[in-house]
Amino acid sequence: MAEHFQYWREGWAFIATMLFIVGSPCVAVAVLGTKLIDHIGRFPTKSAQLQMGVCIQLLVVEIISFLMLALFFHVFSD
Repeated sequence: MAEHFQYWREGWAFIATMLFIVGSPCVAVAVLGTKLIDHIGRFPTKSAQLQMGVCIQLLVVEIISFLMLALFFHVFSD
């Protein structure tokens, strides 16, 4: 007899959670990059200052995404 997969709800929840954890930093980086390119196009002499401001924001996005992944791993590893 063939057994049927029983955990569809849990599987979809896992996929949705992983998609959010991976997708939200990607969207944040795309938005920050688009704003940076726009600002550098308007103020090319302030390039270094603008890049430093975005670097700090990208660092915050990186830390938050790492913490989300670590929490995800901790919840599902137990």
